Amino acid sequence: MRDHFFATTAATKVLFREWTNHANSLIIVAATFFIFIIDLHLPLGVAAGAPYVLVIFASLWISSIGFSYLIATLSLVFTISGLYLSPGIDAPIHIVLINRGLTVLLIIATAIMVTRIKRANIDISSLVNQVATDPLTGYRNRQSFETELETEILRCKRYHHHLSVAIIDIDLFKLFNDNYNYRNSNDYIQRISNDIRINIRATDFFYRIDNNVFAILFPETELAEAKKVCESVRKKIAARMGKQAENKVLLSIGIASLEETDDQMHLCKRAEEALFISKRNGGNQVSTLPSVSCKDKPPVAAILSRSRID
Repeated sequence: MRDHFFATTAATKVLFREWTNHANSLIIVAATFFIFIIDLHLPLGVAAGAPYVLVIFASLWISSIGFSYLIATLSLVFTISGLYLSPGIDAPIHIVLINRGLTVLLIIATAIMVTRIKRANIDISSLVNQVATDPLTGYRNRQSFETELETEILRCKRYHHHLSVAIIDIDLFKLFNDNYNYRNSNDYIQRISNDIRINIRATDFFYRIDNNVFAILFPETELAEAKKVCESVRKKIAARMGKQAENKVLLSIGIASLEETDDQMHLCKRAEEALFISKRNGGNQVSTLPSVSCKDKPPVAAILSRSRID
């Protein structure tokens, strides 16, 4: 029910954004035609250079670069057409030509400026996405983890919701990395990342925060529920990777749940301490702080009733 609500909300936002873009586009196009009509009735055949520049700048509301080209083209066509369609031009023709020529140059310069601004915005957005994404796996990185964890902590404290954090370390990866080339080790990192991601909920957040360390945020999830999911992930990774690698690539996992007095540092520190417990006990296991058993939760965990990625 909750996933359906979020999907409906997201679809509504997308539809509203599309309607808004269409409305803005129509307003800008209509304004361009209106300027042309006014220009035809101005005395002495004066081209409406400044208003055309304004509508070209207004095209920044629409992300498409092609739309700015459209408005600039219409402005050029209307400026040149006005030379022939304006009734009763009284000014000397050379003054009219100079006026129209300057307007054309102004429109072209403005169009170049606006398209460069849009391309710069696209490049900046691309850089922001790259900064927030791990280049090897394509999943969120440590910077995203720290930012989104802080947001989730504030949200969960405000509404008194549960939040659990899991830190995952690949056991024996150093030994594995020494015996295999760089390309193979990257391939295994990618495969392990994908295997972890497909075995958690679509509403959980997955990150690669170090070379062989991952993190998961479990919103709306108690400690015992998060432990059950992590146990399932650990067993599946061990079963799959153990058959294909000379040195078994196994997972050690530490989990902590948000407490009222927690900030980001204390919550992560508890999850890391739980991870150290798993590694001190031989690895390939899931530990929590405080310690809980999977039997401590209800017979049908809430986490099992939520959708997962197929």
